Amino acid sequence: MLKLYYHPMSFPSMGPLFTAEAAGRDYEKVMVDLQSGANKQPDYLAINPYGRVPAMVDGDYKLAESGAIMRYLARGRDLYPNDAKSQGQIDQWFDFAVHHVRSNVARVQYNRVIAPIIGAPVDENSIQLGLKYISDNLPHVENRLAESPFLCGDAMTLADLSLIAALEPENTARLDLSPYPNLTKWLKARRSETFYTNIHSHFGAELGM
Repeated sequence: MLKLYYHPMSFPSMGPLFTAEAAGRDYEKVMVDLQSGANKQPDYLAINPYGRVPAMVDGDYKLAESGAIMRYLARGRDLYPNDAKSQGQIDQWFDFAVHHVRSNVARVQYNRVIAPIIGAPVDENSIQLGLKYISDNLPHVENRLAESPFLCGDAMTLADLSLIAALEPENTARLDLSPYPNLTKWLKARRSETFYTNIHSHFGAELGM
């Protein structure tokens, strides 16, 4: 049985889960208790030597890093077809979501949510930098979704799943997406689909947030 290791507050973990659902894969969810340090125990390090989530085990095959797992789960399906040009367009938006959206959402999420929980210092400069880069980059997404129902055309692909995962902490990180009506309409529609609702009603729901 395919196993996906995750934690509900790790939004990189959400991408593989959404992909498994959207691709119709049979799988088992395995929550890794980060608070207790389960990710640093030898049995988990044998799966993911970086000691992070997500991770995947498929038989005797092990894989870490959310993008690699998502591509593995979706390759050859409509979400990630074998055509090189189609893959190139998907990869372009996939990477945009990871490097220009998710990384900056992570700055805000860490300092507004995680740091207070673990008693770490809150870096206001990092929050402001993250918000600046989010506002610099989301207009590109907004414009694209004004032209097309999905990032790469008329059907959902891995690029869309990457962006959905990148924006998961929208509410917990107190992000204001109101300047992007196409994006917010698109997000609401995607979050009503079964690939999303089979995972949770909203980010943090598993922890009562």
